[in-house]
Amino acid sequence: MNAYEEIVLGTTICAAGILVLFLLLVLRRYLEEHTRMRRDERDAAITRSYLQRVAGHRVDLADGWEREARLSAISRILPLLRGGEKTRLLQIAELDGVLDETVRKSRSIYRTERINAIHFLQRFGSEACIARLREIMARDRDPKVRLEAAFALASNGALPPPRETLRLLKGMHRKPTRLDIALLRATAPLYPEQMVMLLEDDLDVAWRSQIIDALGWSADMSIIDVLGRSAADPEPEIRSAALRASARLGHPVAARWVLAALQDPVTSVRLQAIAASRQLEIRDAVPELLRLCGDSQLWVRLRAEQALEHLAPESLEAPVLEARA
Repeated sequence: MNAYEEIVLGTTICAAGILVLFLLLVLRRYLEEHTRMRRDERDAAITRSYLQRVAGHRVDLADGWEREARLSAISRILPLLRGGEKTRLLQIAELDGVLDETVRKSRSIYRTERINAIHFLQRFGSEACIARLREIMARDRDPKVRLEAAFALASNGALPPPRETLRLLKGMHRKPTRLDIALLRATAPLYPEQMVMLLEDDLDVAWRSQIIDALGWSADMSIIDVLGRSAADPEPEIRSAALRASARLGHPVAARWVLAALQDPVTSVRLQAIAASRQLEIRDAVPELLRLCGDSQLWVRLRAEQALEHLAPESLEAPVLEARA
């Protein structure tokens, strides 16, 4: 075989190899599209079946559908349903055993798997899911996992009473963190009376102030007297928390102690009082805000000017210029 024939043979082999590779790629693409099409048809059939079952129609159940495929379909349907339809879908999912695998993973020895399972349980929020989340919050060996379960319960409005929540998370044995504060705010609308009862305990200032702050998120106007008493507390941190809660709650009677707090000797309390005056639209605070434009603290002067710009912009011109001079 001469050199020319060797070149032709080599070129032919290369061309054949490229052709075979191209055919393999085409075959792979065809199989992927075929598999995707079958998967889409299966998912559509599962979705249609569950929607018909939720509506009470007669359906021929197919036992060949994998549990993961059912779980994926329910995850897509769930955000589209409300009220009774959502409840019925979750009940059917439990009867089908769709959530069994998620519950099993929530007992995994690996923390990551347990946390991922908690997110699934949070998304579904059925009675069985809530029960399992409560069990995790009460008994899991890892504090981070217990905290994840607590937030999952909070998102479903199913947190236990505040005293139990703090006991399970060992909250009273340490300073409150931002996560603790978020949980207190989520608990307050569910148990406002029990939150007030917590204040009767022998708590340190940090916890007491955060509980008072959380009461502002309760939307319960009956606790306004508690905030009024807290606004006169000897601790400035608690007075500030009472002002934040009063502004958040929005009760007009809070103007009484907000106006008094504008003369508080502690800078942080005066700042909170200025913010509350603006948020509650307290027009009677304008004279005191004008006085605070000449306060010895820069931040107080700036916040007072901002509040005046909102409440009475026409009052700013001459007095503020004089105060700055």
